[in-house]
Amino acid sequence: MKYILLSIVTLALFSCKGKENGKPVGKKDSLATIKPVPVSESQKNFDILKVLLDEEVGDEKPEEIDYKNYTVSFRNDDDPYTVTFHKIASDDFNNDGITDYIIERNSEGMLGGNANTNSEILYIIMGKDHKISERHEIQESAPFSYNILDGISYEGGKLKATAQQNYRSYNKPTDSLESTDLSFVYKDGNVFEESYLTSCTLAKWKDKKIFNPDSEHHRSIDRHNYTETIEEKYASDGFKASAELSGCDNLEIIFDGTYKIADTSSKSIGEKANQFLNFLAKNTSPILQKDLSVIQNYYLNHKMSEDNINVGNLSFNIFSNKNKGELNFRLVMTKESNPNQNENWEIVTRTK
Repeated sequence: MKYILLSIVTLALFSCKGKENGKPVGKKDSLATIKPVPVSESQKNFDILKVLLDEEVGDEKPEEIDYKNYTVSFRNDDDPYTVTFHKIASDDFNNDGITDYIIERNSEGMLGGNANTNSEILYIIMGKDHKISERHEIQESAPFSYNILDGISYEGGKLKATAQQNYRSYNKPTDSLESTDLSFVYKDGNVFEESYLTSCTLAKWKDKKIFNPDSEHHRSIDRHNYTETIEEKYASDGFKASAELSGCDNLEIIFDGTYKIADTSSKSIGEKANQFLNFLAKNTSPILQKDLSVIQNYYLNHKMSEDNINVGNLSFNIFSNKNKGELNFRLVMTKESNPNQNENWEIVTRTK
């Protein structure tokens, strides 16, 4: 039911996320204890906007670069656009003695309505030697984004904004579009919208570790409904697995598995599908294992298909694809704990 939407979000989520590898270095994050930190000469001379501008340019040959106003223009064939960076705040969000940043990236294309017209807020967490260690993105606006953020301000460690429904995405009169106030904080290695921490069931799951074996672990914030997102990747000989988890009260998770395989007969595909489900049922967090065992048992007794299956408040379907010696599986699973939170705005406003 939600597979198409989840797949679109998935592509966005894989593109760029903040990273958490092992235990955090330095003092434990605490919003209440953020204090101004003495700025070294090295930090004074560091220009994050120039770094981001050069990163934007990459190997492209732009029409014009303006380092004074942090703007770059691209010809982009017959669809030119301009990107501008603006600093919203500088602060030491994780109390490691290194200045971090909140940046606005604004991209404008022809007529203000093409794919290159969008704005986003970037939380940039810096590491040693002026290296970016984390990057978190919040969608500010886009032609068909769910919400548009306005009235952005920063004070006392909090980024405040007002989110309004985008008229292009909500089928209602303009004067009926709803809005809500938001407050973002950096805490414990991630960016959170504060109401997520107090009003979402999944926020109570403190250690959102998906796979039991060692895996690459990424945390960030959903660009559209401001919930916490988790991505993990696991690899062993001939097998790779990944998982993406998000949600407020309702759990949404996508598992992908890839096998190196020569035999692509129906029998072999069925055996590998069972092997994939068995791996998930035995090698994931105890919080997930019960539901994954339900799914595994269902497919042991029913033919696998791409049909959406409902067992109690659990919904799932599995997809398979063969491609050049590889066999791919995708399991999409949702667990509905709050039937009033099935649409983006309901999640944004933490509807109960």
